[in-house]
Amino acid sequence: MTAYIDEHMSPHRLAQVVADRLDTEESPVAGYWYEVRGDRGTYADELRRLLAGSPVVVLVVREVVFDNPNAVQAEFVDLIDKHRDEFEQVLGALPEYAPVVAVVLLTRRVPAVPQLASPAIMPGWFPRVGGTVVPVYLRDLTWTGGAAIDCSESAVPEICSGLFRLDDALLDRLTCVHAAEPAAADAFWERVRFDDGYDFAAFLSRSRRSRAAVRNRQAFRPDARNGTTVVARLWKMVQRTSPEALGRAGADLAKALRLPEPLDRDWHQPFVSVLGRPANRPPAMATAFASSVLRTVAASAQFITVAAHADDYGAYPVTLLRSTSLDLLVAMRDATSLLQTLDPPRSTIQPQ
Repeated sequence: MTAYIDEHMSPHRLAQVVADRLDTEESPVAGYWYEVRGDRGTYADELRRLLAGSPVVVLVVREVVFDNPNAVQAEFVDLIDKHRDEFEQVLGALPEYAPVVAVVLLTRRVPAVPQLASPAIMPGWFPRVGGTVVPVYLRDLTWTGGAAIDCSESAVPEICSGLFRLDDALLDRLTCVHAAEPAAADAFWERVRFDDGYDFAAFLSRSRRSRAAVRNRQAFRPDARNGTTVVARLWKMVQRTSPEALGRAGADLAKALRLPEPLDRDWHQPFVSVLGRPANRPPAMATAFASSVLRTVAASAQFITVAAHADDYGAYPVTLLRSTSLDLLVAMRDATSLLQTLDPPRSTIQPQ
């Protein structure tokens, strides 16, 4: 099967988006633009296969520019007229007339005109509304085609796995530092401790047991209420901490992890971390990294949670969901790798 990893949406996803749009269209004719980066002919063939039996005609746009807002409707109707055979073939195969006919225009780029609706005279041969003036809607689906939060493009199982691996790296590093310097995590522990009677050492042991009970990493969801894992406690702490105070929390986490200053390797700061940064930039790279880890963990855990309740929310642009998940995955990968490659801390415990 042809891979479409370079496209904004796969033909399968676009077919679903178009089908959903058809259910809400009020005009008898709807046009959708979609930008294809790769082979438009192959993409069109697959999209036609997926939409077979629907009142949807897929056209590869090669000649028309659609750059003049005053001529868009005329160009659109002219394009329909030039492809009469395709329309008659698709619509003639339907068991009954379709209240809405959609035209998907596969372009090399999205036309530089606003999404609009204007009256247009349809060709005389066009079913039901031929020769009449109808409102024609032209919309771009490249950037607005939406799907539920738990769609495959969100890569929720991968986010679960990435969060599980980051939790492992955090737990290992905290355990290693605590053995060498028991007081290093005191300030951090005060921020994330619950009133459950556990001290830090007991929590580390409990967290490892909790992780051992996870059977499917791709379904891992941190439990902020019970706080049985490191990332669960970080998530809850972020939820109840102001952006300014989160910088100080990052400093405490950096100390608990015994992060060197400066860090000797690059790491990715996700967009959600940039948006949540305090007014004053963290003075130390280690603090900036730890603060980014806090926001990355919180955003990833929240993403997993809302995806599990996707029916409670609407659809969001696939491009947004895909880029958000990828951004978090790269951030978790870099954070995990950095923590795993840190030198072991030297013990500060004096021999008796």
